[in-house]
Amino acid sequence: MRIKTITGWSEKDFDKKVNEFLNDTTIEIVDIKFTNPIFFYSAMVIYKEAK
Repeated sequence: MRIKTITGWSEKDFDKKVNEFLNDTTIEIVDIKFTNPIFFYSAMVIYKEAK
C-alpha cells in the first residue's frame, strides 16, 4: 500500500489535482482522507498499485 498527499489553495485547483491522480488506471484506491484547514485543501489518498 502507498499514500499520495495532495494539496491545493483553491477548490478548483484541488479538484483538478485529485481528479488527475484518480484518472491513473494503474492504481486501485483504498481510501481518501480529506481535511480543509483554514487556508488550503488537503487529501491523503491511500492506494495499491494494480496488478
